[in-house]
Parts: sequence; C-alpha cells; structure tokens
Amino acid sequence: MDKKEILKKEAQEIVSKLIDKFEIEVIQEDEFYRLIIKTEEEASTVIGRYGETIRALQRLLEVIMFKKLGEKMEILVDVNDFRVKQRERLEGKAKEWADQVISEDRSIYIRNLSPYERKIVHEFISANYDDLTTSSIGMGRGRKLIIEKKK
Repeated sequence: MDKKEILKKEAQEIVSKLIDKFEIEVIQEDEFYRLIIKTEEEASTVIGRYGETIRALQRLLEVIMFKKLGEKMEILVDVNDFRVKQRERLEGKAKEWADQVISEDRSIYIRNLSPYERKIVHEFISANYDDLTTSSIGMGRGRKLIIEKKK
C-alpha cells in the first residue's frame, strides 16, 4: 500500500466517525499531500468553528502517518473547497492590511493566524507589494505576523 492509499484509509476511518456521507480524494503535490473531502450536508461538522476541526484533523493525520511510516508528511485537508475560499478571504484581508501600512506609514501586527494562514499572507504580500515585507515573531499561539515597509 502506498502513502496515498494509507492516508486515504486513515482519513476515512476518522471522518466516518464524524459524518456519514462523504468522499475522499488524495492528491500528491510536490512534497505535500492534499486530502480533499467532499460532503453535501455535513461540511461544517468537519470544518468546525473557525476551521478548528479541519486543522485538528490535519494535525492528527500528520501524527498518524508519522507513526505508521516513520517520516514526516505534510498534509493539507480541504473540505468542499474551504481552503480555496479561505485563501480568497485572507488575500482580501492581506490587501486591506497592506493598504493600511502604506496609507498610515506604520507597521501592523496581526494576531490569531494559523501557520497556514500566515503563509498565505506572506506569499500574497511578497507577490504583490514590492515595497512591503512580512515577518513573524513570537512562539506558539502568541505568534504574530508583521507587515511593514521595507527599510
């Protein structure tokens, strides 16, 4: 059984405890695996409030796969294109934050973003604003993203 099949089997086992009707697809993209869950009625159960359940599922699957294979696997769980919509929303917020930094001529600090969300903002700012830079400070839940003008 290859990694994709093992991941799909483990995900099906966990998700079946949360919801009844769903389909799972696993796509390997470079060094990470995208696990796509399609469900008609129960997406909110798997996504959870503010994406907490989907992040927990993702982390749990990473731990399970590490225990099974003895190597780290980067997994991105998506439910009914939640991640696509999340990216669009975050890119909109990143534009607002960047415009605020430019118009107010001051750095801003953004709290309460997951590592995945910080990555999206970092990528959006670096791709669209040559005069701005981003960085992260702090540890764990207290980690903050900084957007500022380049020196």
